Amino acid sequence: MNTDPEITAMLGNIGIKASRLVHAAWSFAGRKGPFGGRIPPDSIEQAFHELGLNTILVTPKMKDAAEGVRHLVRAGHREEMVVISAVGIPTARRVRAYWNRCTRELELDTIDVFLMGWVQYPFYLRPSVWDAMQELKESGRVRAVGFSIHNRRLAARLVRELEPGPDVLMIRYNAAHRGAETEVFDHLPDPKPGIIAYTVTRWGDLLKPRPDLGFEQGMSAPECYRFALMHPAVDVALCGARTYGELAEDVEGIKEGPLPPGRYEEVLRFGDAVHRKPSRRGSRYAFR
Repeated sequence: MNTDPEITAMLGNIGIKASRLVHAAWSFAGRKGPFGGRIPPDSIEQAFHELGLNTILVTPKMKDAAEGVRHLVRAGHREEMVVISAVGIPTARRVRAYWNRCTRELELDTIDVFLMGWVQYPFYLRPSVWDAMQELKESGRVRAVGFSIHNRRLAARLVRELEPGPDVLMIRYNAAHRGAETEVFDHLPDPKPGIIAYTVTRWGDLLKPRPDLGFEQGMSAPECYRFALMHPAVDVALCGARTYGELAEDVEGIKEGPLPPGRYEEVLRFGDAVHRKPSRRGSRYAFR
């Protein structure tokens, strides 16, 4: 496995060393859009060995990704991998049942990061649900627990009020949606939870030229990841690349480090313009 330190980071304060790009086999555009990625299992193995992508967000429904994980586990690489999964139904019973399904179908004994997915209301993490997630952690069946969310105010509230606090927070952050900087990142406890940025390309909007807004070129996908990873609160970013070639391009991109100051300022202006006037809804279903 490639262990280049430029592409790895500690995920918060929980002792998990993750690749700075987290491969996600599907888009987060929802069921109205096509599912993304479909990268075959051998490409997932190749990305692990050649690119150093040891971290993957996978569920049993992500058939190709799940097979790639099983191949790596069978080959003896489990201790080098970071496996993230997410449950979507906020009940204690579902939390326990979904852990059982994930470990059985992925051929694992533990899940490294177990999230409550796409939290929309406080009741998603009511005491019975959060206690069930904590029980999995205390029994050693997961190493870390947390949640994914778009709502910044609710995210800040939950990080503050959950007891014990989350180990990992996955939140929307990109050049067009920077509110997390002041509404969430500035108020994280010390030590902070591990932060995963997602929707980093704003469902593909940031990849498109916008001459109507005065921008003849958009951002490249690697620039989107470099932007998100520049913020000191962000540890890793979710990457929905569709091919091994895109994964390789994105990894090479983040090795270049932060965006140069001039390009960074241009990206801020571009992001603000896209935020004020996003492209048609169909663009939400782009990947990467």
